[in-house]
Amino acid sequence: MILMTIPCIMSILLILYMVWLAHHDTLTNETVISEDLPESFHDFTIFFIADIHRRTIRKQTIYSHQTTVDVVLIGGDLIERGVSFKRMVANIRTLKHYQAPIYFVWGNNDYETVPKKIIDLLTAEKVIILEDAVQTIHRDSAHLNLVGFDFYYDKQLQPLVNWQLVDQSYTILLTHKPSAYQHLHADERAKIDLVLAGHTHGGQIRLFGFGLYENGGFSKIDHTTLFVTEGYGYTALPFRLGTKSQCHLITLKHINNV
Repeated sequence: MILMTIPCIMSILLILYMVWLAHHDTLTNETVISEDLPESFHDFTIFFIADIHRRTIRKQTIYSHQTTVDVVLIGGDLIERGVSFKRMVANIRTLKHYQAPIYFVWGNNDYETVPKKIIDLLTAEKVIILEDAVQTIHRDSAHLNLVGFDFYYDKQLQPLVNWQLVDQSYTILLTHKPSAYQHLHADERAKIDLVLAGHTHGGQIRLFGFGLYENGGFSKIDHTTLFVTEGYGYTALPFRLGTKSQCHLITLKHINNV
């Protein structure tokens, strides 16, 4: 009789562990070193978060690090169907702790809510929405380019970015889907130095190291550095296994100053 209850106990413990993982924050510190980065942008720090979904951003995670942040980037899925807009606004106000400009790109779950409402609320909170747009960020006499992709369900559609606005300066691409970069034409990819993306959740639940998607982290495609987060929240069920609930402090460094 006791032996029959062991599988049940183990199953319950596993479920509790997966729930704990889905709500246990990991704030990582990442470094990107480049010779193409203007020297005046050495130590430029990005707070990057994506795939918040149903979660409330834990203030302790944000407030516990006193690092100066130059820009906050939200890589889509800020909200999903069934989540109150009040929670979304509360999450934005938590991110305002960094007193830095906040940029947002659309994810698929954002579009499944009420996009007009999201636009109105984010505009009121002074969040900059990038829909196939290019922003220039200045520091001293130098600048870098920030490109933000809209979300497209059709894989055949190309982002409607005016690539003539993207010069030879260091360029960051913020996109929800990592594959959006890979589907670009070669000359467009060549303009991008760093890609920040989410969407995959690292597979969210991985068994024996296998999942629907690869783990998050860094990879290199030609000269471009690609960083994919495993995401802050979860989709469908509040479970994780073999992945982490992540947000990131990413510091850019010029190679001559390292």
